[in-house]
Amino acid sequence: MTSAPEVRARPVWVALIVGILVSAGCDRGPVPADPGTFGDLDPAVTTLLRELTAAVNTDRSDAARWGRLAMGLEANGLLVQAAADYAVAIGRNGKEPRWRYRRALLRARRGEIDAALADMEVVVTLAPDYVPARWRQGLWFLDRGDTAKSLAAFQVAVQAAPGDPAGHGGVALVHLSKREDAEAAVGLEKLLAARPGDRYALQLLGTAYRRLGREDAARFALTVGSTGQPAWADPWSDEVSHYRRGFAVMLKEATQLGLDRKFDQAIALLDQLVTLRPDDRALHVYLGGMYAAAGRATEAAAILDPILAADPSHFDATMHLASGNLFAGDLDKAATYATRALALRPANADAGKLRGMVLWQQGRTGEAEALFDAAAAADPRDPMPHLWMGMILGQQARYLEARRRFELALSKNPLLGDALLGVADTFAATGAFAAAETALKRAEQAEPANPRLAAARDRILAAVKANR
Repeated sequence: MTSAPEVRARPVWVALIVGILVSAGCDRGPVPADPGTFGDLDPAVTTLLRELTAAVNTDRSDAARWGRLAMGLEANGLLVQAAADYAVAIGRNGKEPRWRYRRALLRARRGEIDAALADMEVVVTLAPDYVPARWRQGLWFLDRGDTAKSLAAFQVAVQAAPGDPAGHGGVALVHLSKREDAEAAVGLEKLLAARPGDRYALQLLGTAYRRLGREDAARFALTVGSTGQPAWADPWSDEVSHYRRGFAVMLKEATQLGLDRKFDQAIALLDQLVTLRPDDRALHVYLGGMYAAAGRATEAAAILDPILAADPSHFDATMHLASGNLFAGDLDKAATYATRALALRPANADAGKLRGMVLWQQGRTGEAEALFDAAAAADPRDPMPHLWMGMILGQQARYLEARRRFELALSKNPLLGDALLGVADTFAATGAFAAAETALKRAEQAEPANPRLAAARDRILAAVKANR
């Protein structure tokens, strides 16, 4: 008779225990998806996502962990999963604007502009000083044809960050959309005076000039700005980019950094890749070449000399050492490697140009000219031999011949800042100071980071002032 109550009581205690466990599970939040279900991913991406997922599972109530996992997913192209995890992060902490901002961008990317704007309205309430939220509102309102709201959003961005090109560029976009071309041109000219070389601003300015009938100025602005895309600062998007993984993605990023002359960042990325693939000789050569391009010849040699010791006929390693020593000013070593590279591949135009550069710096201009002429004949599309020949002719005070060479280089690459500076120098040397100033201003817009720009500006403006 005593056992019956115990039998009846057991289901009560079981139900209580189950209830407690279920409640605890609910408090911890939903379970993140297993990265193994996402298909065939780069191993580096899989490793990252497993680490971020494990962090979420440690505390599923933590919105920041969900947000970091969502950023990892977004950065590596898993956008549906990212949106779902941003939603969890928002549910866990609705006062953190970053997760709602990221979800808004994903919604806009899917064409859900109304939903994106709704999210962004909350973001600007939570983070009123975050300028990218304002100019993104401006772009989305402009996409919907609401120029009044678009202009208002861009103007808020200008007021919040007067030195940021995004707001000014956005205001110009609204003016252009309303055919207010003169107003757009005035604003863009002010922007480019403060930020020379902004490709996107030049593209917009070229459009305004063309509509205003200023065809010559339009042609130059549109040529320089032809590749322009809005490169407007957005720290929260930059944060996402830090989660990108995978060999191909990192190599592409390192290459672009090198092209942008951000050598330290490029080298840091390549060092990571070398750690991932320590036996990849081509990658080591590429890293050595990046050190050489940065003028860090000693570090380039530390990587490339062992490769040449194992394979003395390695052409790329030889070329990198020649250029690295040339940039570092060691002309004797540069000449040794450049001569060896040309001997390895006598018909190679790049080897001929590099040997010509070394000879020119050594004062052997006749031999350099012969190599540059041969390189120009071998590749008629290449502007560089003509640029260097123009420089040699300018040094010899043969200004009209030099200008013809510079103009020939520009016909092949209108964005070549050194050629524009050469044109400006030849005009100043022959007393055509107005033309010299025009060419100088174009050089500033075409290549504002050119290391020779400041000296050329001082030289040409001094000549202009002395002759007024």
